[in-house]
Amino acid sequence: MIAGKRLLPAAVVLALWGGGSVRGAQAPDAVARARQVLEAAAQAYRRVPALADTFTYVVRTPTGALPPKTLEIRLGAGHDVAVKDPLFEAIAVGETLYLVKSDTPGKYVARPYSGDFGKALDAIVGEQGSLFEPLQVAMRNGKGLEGWLNGLRFKILGPLRISGHARKSDDRGRAVDAISFTADNGKVEADFDAETHLLLHMSIRALPPGAPEGVFIEASGDFSPRVLASAQGLIAFDPRGKTAVAEVTSLDAVQLATGKPAPALEVERLGGGKVALAGLQGSVVVLDFWATWCAPCWKTLREAQRLADWAPHSGLKVAVFGVDTLEEFPTPDEKRAHAAKFFQSQGFTMPCLLDLDNRVFAGFGTPGLPSMVVIAPDGTIFKYHQGFFPKMLETLEKEVKEAASLPSLH
Repeated sequence: MIAGKRLLPAAVVLALWGGGSVRGAQAPDAVARARQVLEAAAQAYRRVPALADTFTYVVRTPTGALPPKTLEIRLGAGHDVAVKDPLFEAIAVGETLYLVKSDTPGKYVARPYSGDFGKALDAIVGEQGSLFEPLQVAMRNGKGLEGWLNGLRFKILGPLRISGHARKSDDRGRAVDAISFTADNGKVEADFDAETHLLLHMSIRALPPGAPEGVFIEASGDFSPRVLASAQGLIAFDPRGKTAVAEVTSLDAVQLATGKPAPALEVERLGGGKVALAGLQGSVVVLDFWATWCAPCWKTLREAQRLADWAPHSGLKVAVFGVDTLEEFPTPDEKRAHAAKFFQSQGFTMPCLLDLDNRVFAGFGTPGLPSMVVIAPDGTIFKYHQGFFPKMLETLEKEVKEAASLPSLH
């Protein structure tokens, strides 16, 4: 599921690297100085009794800035930490990491935890999940430079390398150490308070893997670290009254309940003509809702294409569609053109449906992007998935087979 990340065509790329005046030119040993700043920051995060931090960031689109998003970080006693984005919260306490989803708080996934937050988290959500191990957590838990750099990737950038350092003042007049990091597909700038060594600001510009040419993610925001005198009550999880599930896919909300009839809508098809969903009864139908600005959608579309490639050889009646929706372009013709350009740039051959007025998406309850809906041969909802998840193709193939075994109305 999207966690505040949208995309900018190159023509509307915004400069996010300002916000203060640089004091003097960079010295030849800027990279060495940057390493010293990072070491000081790691010591600061390990030294505090406890800390509560919020990263408030803004993502900009061709039509303007989106409402601010937040990433909450809590550092407790020992290796106890918690990280929360708009969709998930991961709580590592004692020897267990718990993952809960904002719209299904009565369920959780648990995995063993030995102090490596990133490793335990990826055991649940995989490398593609929206949650990641932030820099503050990697430093708190004693990781080295490689772990720190990984915490700045946001699971979007490739391996980072330090590219520079400068002392400057931020927009509040505070002295900060600005460190630049570069990857093959983007860059990061992180500003650390020169006195406390805690992270204050961050900007990121990235071309995610699989993105159309010239399309970048750009975001910037501020941290608000609060050093606490005690970790008492800061991080806790009580599983009583909640249901443990084995996998993250079982945390999906029931806003598209199994057995509910799918909307009988007619949708325009990219390239001409229309598709009536009601006319597809007798086949298993898979709808992958996506938008050109949605970075996680690029990943799910590739899995949907792989499913579409598998379908003709499965011996089953299966129809797989990408459904382009929630586009921000002002006219239907522009929406058609951008959808066509995107599909062509990615080499997708599965059919694409155009939800030009967002009516189809609304008919399915506006579940969020990306969303994958599996419809049984009788025209009812068989399965709903929100966001990218591990073993996606394997899971979808299994669900298609199960849905195909159900009786149809024809």
